[in-house]
Amino acid sequence: MAAMVIFRALIKFRLQQQIGIMGFFFSSFSSGNGHNKVWFKDKDDALASFRLMLLRKPLPCIVEFSKLFSSIVRMGHYETVIYLSKEIEFLAIEQDIHSLSILINCFCHLHRVDFGLSVLSKILKLGLEPSIVTFTTLLNGLCREGKMDQVMMLYDDMLVRGHQPNVYTYNVIINSLSKSGKANEALEFLKQMEKVGCVPNVVNYSTLIDGYCLRGQMDEARSVFDLMVSKGCRPNVYTYTNLMNGYCKIERIEEGMQLLDETLRKGLVPDIVTFTTIISGLCRAGRPLAAQQLFRYICDHGHTPNIMTYGVLLDGLCKHGNLEEAFSLFQEMQRGTVKPNLVIYTILIDSLCKCGKLEDAKELFSRLIDEGLKPNVYTYTALVGALCKEGLIIEAHKLFRKMEEDGCTPDKCAYNVIIQGFLQHKDPSMARHLAEEMLMFCCEIGWPYFIMGISASGQQRPMMEARASFWNLQRCPLIQEQLKQPNRAVKQSEQGRNLQHQLWRKK
Repeated sequence: MAAMVIFRALIKFRLQQQIGIMGFFFSSFSSGNGHNKVWFKDKDDALASFRLMLLRKPLPCIVEFSKLFSSIVRMGHYETVIYLSKEIEFLAIEQDIHSLSILINCFCHLHRVDFGLSVLSKILKLGLEPSIVTFTTLLNGLCREGKMDQVMMLYDDMLVRGHQPNVYTYNVIINSLSKSGKANEALEFLKQMEKVGCVPNVVNYSTLIDGYCLRGQMDEARSVFDLMVSKGCRPNVYTYTNLMNGYCKIERIEEGMQLLDETLRKGLVPDIVTFTTIISGLCRAGRPLAAQQLFRYICDHGHTPNIMTYGVLLDGLCKHGNLEEAFSLFQEMQRGTVKPNLVIYTILIDSLCKCGKLEDAKELFSRLIDEGLKPNVYTYTALVGALCKEGLIIEAHKLFRKMEEDGCTPDKCAYNVIIQGFLQHKDPSMARHLAEEMLMFCCEIGWPYFIMGISASGQQRPMMEARASFWNLQRCPLIQEQLKQPNRAVKQSEQGRNLQHQLWRKK
C-alpha cells in the first residue's frame, strides 16, 4: 500500500515537472511577435505535447495551440490538426483568425475546399475578419480543384471587403489561369498588380511565361520575358527553363540551346531539370547522339542525372534506332545509384518488340519481375503485340489473361492489340468475343484500329479487309446494343470481372 502511494506521488511529481517544462517551453516564445515556430521530431512527439498542454491550469491560449498546429501541418498531418482543432473547440477554447486559417489550410490540402468555405462562414458568423492569408489559402484550394468561377467570385468578395491582394495572392491566380490555358487573362492580372502598386516578382513572370509555353505561344512568352527584363526583374533558372521547354516542345531546339548558352553566360547554374529539358528537345528533333553528348557533359561537370534524365535519353535513343547505345546506358544505370524503374524497362521492351527482337524482350520482361517490379498495362501490351506480330497468338492470349490475373486491367489499347491479333490470324469468333468483353467494360471500339492492325501485318487490301472485319463484329447483339447507346456508361464491377473470367476459361 505504501509502495503504491509513493509510486503515485512520483508519477504526480514527474507529471508536474513535465507540465512545468512545457509551460516554460511555450512561454519562452509566447512573448514574441507570434510568428515563432515550434518544432517536434514527429507526430507522436507533437501529440504528447498537446496532451500535456491540456493538463495545464489554466489552459493555454489559442496562440500556443496554433503554434503546435502549424508544426503538425509542416509534417503533413492535416487530418490530425482537424481532429485536434475539434477537441479544443469542445473545451471551449476560443479560436482566432489564425487558428481557423490553419484549419482552412488543412481542408484545402485534403481536397475538401468545401469544408474550408464552411470555416470561412463560421469566421464571419463569429464576427472575425478574414485575413489576406485566409483568402489566399482558399483561393489556392479552389484553384487546385480547377473551380475558376468560384475563384473569381471569392476574389471579388475579398476586394469588396477591402482586402488588397499581395504578391502571393496574385501568383495563385496567375498560376492557375496560366495552367488552365488562360494565359491572356493571367497577363491582365499581372498588369492589374502593377496598377495597384504590387510589384510582380520573378515567380509571377515565370509562371505566366510557362503558361504561354505550355500552349506553344512562344512569341507571347518571349514578349513577357522581355517585359520582365525591361522592368528590372532578373530572370532565374526557372524562367529560362520554362522558355527552353517551350521551344523544345515545338522543335525549335536551336533557340532552346541559345537560351542555355545565355543562362551560362549570365552566371546562372542550370539544374538537372534544365539539362533534361534540352536533352528531351534534342531527342524530339531527331538528334539523340547530340543529346547523349550533352548527357556526358553534365555528368563530367558534377551534375547527377535523375530517373527522368535517363528516361528521356533512353527513349530518344530507342526511337531513333540506337539500341546499342540505349542498352549501354541501361547497364550504366544498373551499376550506378539511379536504378532502372518500370518506365525504363518498358521503353526498352517496347523498342525490342518493335525491332523484332522478341526473345530479348521476353528475357528483359522476366528480369524486371526478378527485380521486384510489377509490369503495367503498357509493358504487357508491348509484349502481347510483339507475340501477335510473330504469329504466336495463343501465347499472346495467355499473356493477355495473365495480365488480368496479376491485377493489371487491360485498357482500350490492350484490347485492340489482341483483337487485331486474332483478326490477322483469321479467328473472327475470338475477336468478336474479345470485342464484346471490351464493350462490357466501357472501352470504345472503332474500325481505324483494325485498319492499323491489318496494315501492320502486310496483308493486301488492308482497308477493305479491316472494314469487313469491323462490320462483321458489329453484328453481335451486345455491340449493336452499345452502338444504339453510345454515351451509356457500363461500370466495371467485381461480378462482371468474375463473369468474364468464367467465359474465357470455357473457351
